[in-house]
Amino acid sequence: MSIIKSSYKVNNYDKVFQSICFTLNPKKIVEFGILEGYSLDCFVKYAKDALIEANDLFDDFPYNAADYEFISNKYKNNSNVSINKKNFYDAVDDYEDDSIDILHIDIANNGDVFEFAIQNYLRKVSGIIILEGGSVERDSVEWMIKYNKPKISPVLQKYSNDARIQVIQDFPSLTLISK
Repeated sequence: MSIIKSSYKVNNYDKVFQSICFTLNPKKIVEFGILEGYSLDCFVKYAKDALIEANDLFDDFPYNAADYEFISNKYKNNSNVSINKKNFYDAVDDYEDDSIDILHIDIANNGDVFEFAIQNYLRKVSGIIILEGGSVERDSVEWMIKYNKPKISPVLQKYSNDARIQVIQDFPSLTLISK
């Protein structure tokens, strides 16, 4: 297995994904943001019976982008995994309400991504949304400040009465959201 440049790996979030898959026994997992496939590897390993749809902008994302050829080749022998070039913001109508058991979002998350996910995707999910980030410490990363990105923690405060929200770890953090 190649070395994956992932804060998930450094923080052993494998165990978080394993616990969620064990608890929910998902049949459909949708992921936005693949990079090198750390979380996708976890879903393949721990949700063997699930259909997994992994989406990314690939070379249309101007920053740290996933390589379509690398990802396609890596998962070509997993018949339950589909790799798609799909935009998180444009794809919301591709899913019926309550049709997704686990939705994972890791696309340079900021307050706008969280707001959109809660407003548009929460109704599509019967189980849980997992988002990278969510802590006050994560809101202070260099690129969030440099590009003046909206902070995540105020969005979570705003929706704390409308959804169940749990932030795990100070940094880099994961946020779990359910109805």
